[in-house]
Amino acid sequence: MRATPPRPTTGTASTRCRSRSNPPNDRNRGHAPRVLRATTRPREAIMGEHGPYESEHGPYEIAFLTGGAVRVAQTALVALHEGRRVRVSRGTHRVQAVNREADDAVQAALLALVPGPGILLGDLLQGAAASEEVRAIGDALKEAGLVRGGLRGALRPTRAGRAARNRAVEDVPPDGPGRCAALGPDGVEDARLREILLTRDPKPLKLDQGRRHGHQNLESSNLSDNQYGL
Repeated sequence: MRATPPRPTTGTASTRCRSRSNPPNDRNRGHAPRVLRATTRPREAIMGEHGPYESEHGPYEIAFLTGGAVRVAQTALVALHEGRRVRVSRGTHRVQAVNREADDAVQAALLALVPGPGILLGDLLQGAAASEEVRAIGDALKEAGLVRGGLRGALRPTRAGRAARNRAVEDVPPDGPGRCAALGPDGVEDARLREILLTRDPKPLKLDQGRRHGHQNLESSNLSDNQYGL
């Protein structure tokens, strides 16, 4: 009797495992980002012209040690911007997704917060900083003894964490998002994006009742490039 051949499987064991452990987020259905490749350490996904950012810690870990959770979100945003997957308005600071393909879980978490019309930069960074994916980076650093709980639960670098942070700042990569991880927005190569990240979000301009029905004299409008109406 001929033995029945085993049924073929699609994909590798690691991809099948990832598909089971990462169910789709119903909240963001229709705008769900697609992770191109999952990495246990995001350094593999953040590249510069001279190759990957090599360090004793990954770029998100360095970002957390140097600037906390918001710096991690900034680093992910810079990587997406360099990959032309998001665009950021210079005048309104509105972030829009162009391509929802993510290289890692942090980028995917950030992209999931961007609705179709876009989102204000500050709100996006704060939301991504509070995500489970960024929190997991802090938890891993805490387990490694590089950060500890501080006032109001904020994680602060330990002595070992400060030493690792100092080494990262001294060995800044020549290009790529790793510069943002180590130096913050000041290290961003793109002058336009650097200016945006260093500038506060513009305050929404409240229009009076008359302007809600449309501005009749466009020449006399006092709407500047860095303001927008509600």
